Amino acid sequence: MVKVRTILLYLVAVVVAAVPLVPLGLLFALAFSEHPVYVRGFTLANFEFLKTGVLFPGDPHRSKIYPNVYTAAANTLLLALGNMALVTLISSMAGYVISRYSFRGRSALLGTFLVIHGVPASVLLVALYYLLKATGLLNTLLGVVLVKMAVDLPLGVWVLKGFYDGIPWDTEIAALVDGTSRFGAFFRVMLPLVSPGIFSIALFSFLSGWGEFIFVYTFIQSSTNWTLSMLIQSLFASEMGGINLALIAALSVFYLVPVLVLFVVGEKYLVRVTIGGVKG
Repeated sequence: MVKVRTILLYLVAVVVAAVPLVPLGLLFALAFSEHPVYVRGFTLANFEFLKTGVLFPGDPHRSKIYPNVYTAAANTLLLALGNMALVTLISSMAGYVISRYSFRGRSALLGTFLVIHGVPASVLLVALYYLLKATGLLNTLLGVVLVKMAVDLPLGVWVLKGFYDGIPWDTEIAALVDGTSRFGAFFRVMLPLVSPGIFSIALFSFLSGWGEFIFVYTFIQSSTNWTLSMLIQSLFASEMGGINLALIAALSVFYLVPVLVLFVVGEKYLVRVTIGGVKG
């Protein structure tokens, strides 16, 4: 009976693992395929854009339509890093204040954060479009970064508030008794103790910015400000009839690899994270 249960558990685990692994395997296989539509043979020709960043070096007309791959990658990195920096910085301070201070409207503020986080971003597109247009931030990466930060911030505040709540008051009071100022206790005692939570929010906000599409698609018109997600979508939209799936797969692998590397490097920190508290 125990063996049967173990076998069933392994089968379920294999099925669950196959759900993301099979599409990823197909993506990598197609990226190295000689045929532009289905997997056949092996070639590195689909990654020729890595040399100069030009997707269609033999076709000057199409090369003018699409931005340089490295320009799009730089825009993607700026969006991801900007979102990570703002969300991590603001949520680490806001979470501390909400956790440690009692003030009028505190519960209402927490409820507002929860509601904002639950609102689909798509319903805000029209209002955000006119807001960015009025402030002169339409068609700029800064405008997208600020919008993305506003959407991701409520979750960051909630998560880090939970981490601060898990730290006993005695720890902070001991630092204050030793002569440390409130700011000193925050930077020298509290922040190191919630570092797993800060890392998780930093990673989440970076990946959220790295994978952002809907805001870029709505608020960015100039191809010079496109991100990689927008570039990949444009290949699907503009190449109908002569679409090169192998090239799109190669570009998708280029887009995916930094995320995989980030997870491998940050895995030891992620396993220390318990949402809503500090794992000893």
